[in-house]
Amino acid sequence: MTPRDWPSPRAPGRAGSGVSIDELRHDTPAPGVLRLTLNRPGARNAISLAVQRALDLSLSAAAEDDGVRVVILAGAGSAAFSSGYDLKELEAMTEEEGDAAMLERDELLWRYFTFPKPTVAAVSAVSRGAGTLYAACSDFRVGGPDTDIAVTAAKYGGANLTWLLDGLIGAAHAGDLLMTSRSVLGAEAYRIGLLGRYAEDGDVAGEAVRLAVELAAQPPRALRQIKSLLTEGSGDDRRSRYERENAVSRSEPRPGPISALFASFFDARASR
Repeated sequence: MTPRDWPSPRAPGRAGSGVSIDELRHDTPAPGVLRLTLNRPGARNAISLAVQRALDLSLSAAAEDDGVRVVILAGAGSAAFSSGYDLKELEAMTEEEGDAAMLERDELLWRYFTFPKPTVAAVSAVSRGAGTLYAACSDFRVGGPDTDIAVTAAKYGGANLTWLLDGLIGAAHAGDLLMTSRSVLGAEAYRIGLLGRYAEDGDVAGEAVRLAVELAAQPPRALRQIKSLLTEGSGDDRRSRYERENAVSRSEPRPGPISALFASFFDARASR
């Protein structure tokens, strides 16, 4: 699937997502620029399945709207861009529900990656888990001194972004971040290419809008074609790499239910 043939979502399982409109905020900070803000600051902008579905629906509408030329993805508040998927929601699911949810999430993330118009992630603070997945799958990442990014899947016996990160920052840096799960602060993230724009004054939101305005001024057809060519890559089948990673993660033996997998996270929260 490429940006050229990005489809509208099928109705089943999409409509009536149950997400409050306040949890995914829409605004237009400049002509041609749609900003979608994960608005759950009390949960460090954790991405529930309902929010992820709502994001997909918003992008589907934006794909068909000639007035939208660029999409910014942001997080509300100063604490986090996004802490990842909503672990409380995952903890409440049965194993079968969790498996079905992850299959749907995998497809929704791929749809975001192949969205035909330019996307800009305003990574103004902490980014973990799915937050980092969405940031990496954006065409542009903007950060600043408070940016703090990590790919933490290895800590939990999984793998994320093996299909993409080496192309963004090189194999050596990708191997380092993926295997150690260490966090990368803004200045280093910019130095290694994980961030494409760096707001030294900390105004990540403003820098993201300035970049989006630059992009919105370009011929839309040209940007769509460029994105399609970049997404397809230089002969590699990126979708196959993505599916292999997902298959490996799902085939790894689990230590138990989601509460056991993220026991250290839940224990830390309980002790606060």
